[in-house]
Amino acid sequence: TDPTVRSIDFHPYLLRQYNDCWFLIGADDRDMAILNFALDRIDKVEPLPEKKYVECPDDLNERFDDIVGVTLYKDRPLEHILFWVSDASKDYVATKAIHGSQVRLKGEAEQTLRSQYPNLEGGAFFTIDCIRNYELIRELTSYGKELIVLSDCEVRIDILKRIHGMIDNYSKTVSIK
Repeated sequence: TDPTVRSIDFHPYLLRQYNDCWFLIGADDRDMAILNFALDRIDKVEPLPEKKYVECPDDLNERFDDIVGVTLYKDRPLEHILFWVSDASKDYVATKAIHGSQVRLKGEAEQTLRSQYPNLEGGAFFTIDCIRNYELIRELTSYGKELIVLSDCEVRIDILKRIHGMIDNYSKTVSIK
């Protein structure tokens, strides 16, 4: 059998779309842990009429308030993330917020940051309050050199690890002259 294939008894609660993909959110029957599965990766569904359906005791929509995407790690804290975006991407980030908590810093807060980071020319400073997950790191790194996370937080460490991994992978396949 394929080790990547698993079978669980599952109580479906909610469909949610993220990044042009639909996810089924529900609970594992064994421990009622909330899980999510991309619909396009579900191979087979079998109804289990002998199983009693268990309603979700929580408002699952609240689950998504503090995250980007669909993955919530309950053991991770909410992080206040400060980042700078270059002139090339600041308007895009301003109009297509990375998270609902996003705030663009202006006035005195912006001037303080410009003094603190004199090498960052132009651009704009933003904050978000999120729980770190794969989707957040992927979204922040998708801007490449146009977005720099400035907060001293786990998000910054995860981004640095991803960048180092990318450098390692590219170094194995590309020779720079």
